[in-house]
Amino acid sequence: MKYFLGLIVGLVINTAAWSQVLLSGVVYDTENREPLPGAIVSIHELDVTKVTDIDGQFLFEGIRPATYHLHISYMGYKARTMVKSVRQNESLSIYLESTTLELSEIVVESNHYKTGPKEQTLAMEILDAEFLAKNRKGTFVNSLEDIPGISAINTGVGISKPVIRGMSFNRVIVNDKGVKQEGQQWGTDHGLEIDMFEPGRVEVIKGPGSLMYGSDGLGGVINIFPPAIPQDKEIEGSVQGIYKSNNHLFGSSTVVQGKKNDWVYRGRFSTQDFGDYKVPADQFTYNGYTLPIYNERLKNTAGKERNFTLMSGVKKNWGYSTLTLSNFNQRAGLFVGAVGIPRSYQLDHDGSYRNIDIPYQKTNHLKVASNSNILIGKRWLEMDWGYQRNQREEHSDPTAHGQVEGPEGTLEHGLDLQTLSVNSRYFWQASESHTRIIGLQGQYQWHDWDGFAFLLPEFRSSNFGLFLYEEYSWAKRFTATGGVRVDYAIRDITGYSESDGTDFFQYNEDINRTYFNVSGALGLSYYPSEQLNLKFNLGTSYRVPSPNELSINGLHHGTFRYELGDSNLSTERGVQMDFSLSYQKKDFSLVVTPFVSYFNDFIYLAASTEFSAGFNPFLPAESGQIYQYRQNDAVFAGTELAVEYHPVEALHWRAAYEYVYNYNLDTKLPLPFTPPGSLYSELEYGFEMNHSFLDDIHLGANTKWVFDQNRVDRNENTTPGYWLLGLNAGMGLRLGENTVGQLTFSAQNLLNKEYYNHLSRYRLLNLPEQGRNFVISFQLPFAIK
Repeated sequence: MKYFLGLIVGLVINTAAWSQVLLSGVVYDTENREPLPGAIVSIHELDVTKVTDIDGQFLFEGIRPATYHLHISYMGYKARTMVKSVRQNESLSIYLESTTLELSEIVVESNHYKTGPKEQTLAMEILDAEFLAKNRKGTFVNSLEDIPGISAINTGVGISKPVIRGMSFNRVIVNDKGVKQEGQQWGTDHGLEIDMFEPGRVEVIKGPGSLMYGSDGLGGVINIFPPAIPQDKEIEGSVQGIYKSNNHLFGSSTVVQGKKNDWVYRGRFSTQDFGDYKVPADQFTYNGYTLPIYNERLKNTAGKERNFTLMSGVKKNWGYSTLTLSNFNQRAGLFVGAVGIPRSYQLDHDGSYRNIDIPYQKTNHLKVASNSNILIGKRWLEMDWGYQRNQREEHSDPTAHGQVEGPEGTLEHGLDLQTLSVNSRYFWQASESHTRIIGLQGQYQWHDWDGFAFLLPEFRSSNFGLFLYEEYSWAKRFTATGGVRVDYAIRDITGYSESDGTDFFQYNEDINRTYFNVSGALGLSYYPSEQLNLKFNLGTSYRVPSPNELSINGLHHGTFRYELGDSNLSTERGVQMDFSLSYQKKDFSLVVTPFVSYFNDFIYLAASTEFSAGFNPFLPAESGQIYQYRQNDAVFAGTELAVEYHPVEALHWRAAYEYVYNYNLDTKLPLPFTPPGSLYSELEYGFEMNHSFLDDIHLGANTKWVFDQNRVDRNENTTPGYWLLGLNAGMGLRLGENTVGQLTFSAQNLLNKEYYNHLSRYRLLNLPEQGRNFVISFQLPFAIK
């Protein structure tokens, strides 16, 4: 043991004594060869940034010999990524190409694959903080909805979960600061517990991400990264605010962050308070009854959020290590007609549009994340460790279901999920054209429950994965990728039954099952010129049944149904194929991404013709329709198309089309909960204004056509199409010669149209979506040197 500790100490001392080198260079304009002052140059592995001086020069001092990924960006120019093996003092000449396409200005290297846009073989979108602020809606997920291929399942205006290419729930992975977000994502009414003000950069991978991220990534992956830490200022931060007219939402977020010597830190506190939201209707029809909507407001849809994040860590020339503590707390009312059969007297106005009465849900998500990137020899080891505790409570009146008497208390479902996880990746840069990644992932979960009604049993769940990923580029026009993954999983679920001396009901039996799988993927990217890029990706995927799919058995009023699992479900397997064609010039961009997948034993939740009152003797008469998890072979196909064009530099037009087709090969019907096709279009004009108070003004209009969704599963409602009109404007706020803030304005559903969202949880009640909404937001940054 002493020898081992001595070896470790010696290694650290030896590592600290390694030589240090300089990395310098100049950033130029490609066309006129003039230097670019103010360009941003970052070293990915060290998370450090420099800004070029008046002569376009930058300098990194005291770095160690290793292979680094450099990010270079400058407003009005196409961002670049490059791999550089630094062995001694180096000086670089870097050339940037001008562009009018805004998204091209964003550094598009993937944080996890460490490849640029040409080398990536999966369809990927990279979004920065400016894009997220400009498109800010009710939740973080809603801010992504106008990206082709991305939809959202909504519960009112404060709860949403992502849908990628028609897949959601446990088929979309969300990684926040390198840690897989683990809440109750299996439920349509369980939103994503992310502070919408916190993300600084987002990667959206559309298509199978199982190889690198695990089995749940077969639909897609969303990677969320925090804002960048300042490099030269000791303290900086911002104050943000937002107001929404429809439900009189007031939101704010204050962040303070800084760097002193090698120590970095950040703290954020965010709030949201909102009232009942308005819909353009004064009545709705449900289950044959026509019921009123008082003053066009959905009663008891108010809510509030209180979120905080604290981060501290160090940045050295061997890498960095940070520890982040965050807590998301939300309390949101559920429309009173969500529990039992709605009655007119329940819908009468109670005197306040901002109170939260039963039924309501309360969510608290605590997360501790440790992120490190360490130089070992001349290679890099990334490690993300996490602990999460997701506590979710659903409260309702136990006598609201036609019962004369009920149990004490209002807690119907108390779900308590804790998760420990580790995700490590070792980057083996054999050369500037050959990269190898070896990854190890592990997760352990335990779940407990409480409340007067049963829904999901106690369980223990474990997942372990090991993968090898290879990337090789040649001839300056080809990149091939490939990899293999081995997974092992355990599901240990505790049985539960209920008896009152007369009746007996077995909700679920004990389940103890193990799973093992080998999967792989191959990809190719061909880029014969700077303008054209063709990609192809083929992979096998799999997914282990989740505990809820195996064992859920209870009335879930939050989703207006009785949900029933199946303990006989087997592993879901698939073959997924993605294509991509992109053509990009200085003022024009076209991206087409068709895809097709075949799944064996695809798991899905389907409506049945049975009702649970006769199925479970311990339920009241108003107990709801049974939805059961089933398994059939299925086919998915579809495409996304994105076009961006600047006829002149100041005028910007963007359009995005998406369509998803699926087919159940056994029932000969579509799969349920499939998003309809849509077409989004945006026209924006921007200009500089030399005014003492205003700068960089942009004005725009957008419209979204959503098509009819008539391809539905048995016992699922069809949904008519609709189109919406919106406006947006934004401007910089100046004080003398300095820009001191940003102000944005938008109008959503400007014509106050009555429409239905096929993926909304309230669609089953025939409730329309939110009406006209005016949004005003601002951001005021500050800095102290």
